[in-house]
Amino acid sequence: MESFAIRGFNPCESLLRHTPEQLRRFIRRMKTLKMNTIIIHYDYGWKRYKDLILEECSEANINIILMTFGPRTFFRYSNWKKEWFAKDLTGRPYCSNLECETYPCRFEKEALEAYAYGVKEWLKSLPPQIKHVHMRAADGLMFCQCEKCRKLTDHEKWQPFVDIFAETVTNTRPDLVFETDIYVKRYHIPENHTAFRNMKNIMYDTFFRNPNFPLGFNGYQCGDLTHAKTVYDSDSVSTTVNEYHLARLKEWTGTFPGKVYIHENAMTQGFHGILMHNTSMILKDLETYRRLGVQGVCFEAYEPGYVNFESFFENVASALNGGEIDWQETPLEKFRRENDINIAWSGVEDDVIDKYITDPMKNLHIKYFRNYLNTPTLKNAKAYMKFVFEHEAILDPVYISHGILTSGLCNKAYYYRDLTAEEQDYLTRRKLWDFMEDIPVEQEPIAVCKRIALGIMEKAVEN
Repeated sequence: MESFAIRGFNPCESLLRHTPEQLRRFIRRMKTLKMNTIIIHYDYGWKRYKDLILEECSEANINIILMTFGPRTFFRYSNWKKEWFAKDLTGRPYCSNLECETYPCRFEKEALEAYAYGVKEWLKSLPPQIKHVHMRAADGLMFCQCEKCRKLTDHEKWQPFVDIFAETVTNTRPDLVFETDIYVKRYHIPENHTAFRNMKNIMYDTFFRNPNFPLGFNGYQCGDLTHAKTVYDSDSVSTTVNEYHLARLKEWTGTFPGKVYIHENAMTQGFHGILMHNTSMILKDLETYRRLGVQGVCFEAYEPGYVNFESFFENVASALNGGEIDWQETPLEKFRRENDINIAWSGVEDDVIDKYITDPMKNLHIKYFRNYLNTPTLKNAKAYMKFVFEHEAILDPVYISHGILTSGLCNKAYYYRDLTAEEQDYLTRRKLWDFMEDIPVEQEPIAVCKRIALGIMEKAVEN
């Protein structure tokens, strides 16, 4: 069986949550696994780690796809105005700064011109080692709702910026391979195919798929209709998310053969790095991808917490490389599938967890996470955060502690007194990585976030 052309990892926005040693270890392991591609996020961590990344990837013969959030990066080359940004129904911009979730409005002429200029300047700034670039839309769902935009589908609101990027790369750096992403609310193919015809690759992100079942499965609604609508391009929800993804994937691979590859959120960043125990499902998906002519898969992965996923990625990497995997569904996988257990094991009693998860650390991790999500009291929050920092060598304490603290504001179970301006900034950013990117280069971002997180928790008060 032939290897997939693209076999890799996408650390997403996690680079600044790595020490240099962790990042080196992560990249060097890729050579052992025969992974050949890594997606590196320009917005978050490239500035600090680019020399290390270029050196290690050259040594391991790994292709770098340099990814950037287009609006956040390209508008920085101009005197941007918040009036360019996506607006709510009242005409007020959702964002006041360039950040992870900054979408533009396609009907702001100055924004289109500044975007084109920013693309050109960014391309000119790249080091010669970069041969492959990826322009990603803003994260989140803050698509423009101005009087003109609200008449359009969300994917068509974004499409002019894809067209600008493709045209500018072709005219400015025709030597570069370039691509973009297919992600939430943008899964339908736009009317104008020109930009995608000119790309070598197109990244399809299987966001919000149910990990307990293969793509195409039609017996599960992924939580509730609200969650399903997060993925769909319309409010019409008539199929499961896994079924929906397969239908869209067939359309993309059929329309643009030989271009599409998958981004799979394997480490479920939003679920604190708890293994899904779904090797069987992912292997079934790889069979589907081969039939559809998908070029390969980049899995979300990073060194903090990787130890929990080690055997999973060894099997998946072997399959990506064309190896015959003699994997039988395990009793744990069968239990999770038949009971459709979510990542947090909600509603599962301790004795059942004890039966299936015998590793002491992993067992406790699931219980602390489950207890905190099910009953988000200050007591449970403090217990979970204490556990996380006691195991910071093998977990992702920066991300997890930030989630514990910010969710306290959302569920109103507890609050914080006498916060400093720095602590307020840390808690109120839409995304942790925007905060981390602004940490001065002479400071160590992991240490800064740990100090802030522990300081805020000391100020927590039960409601």
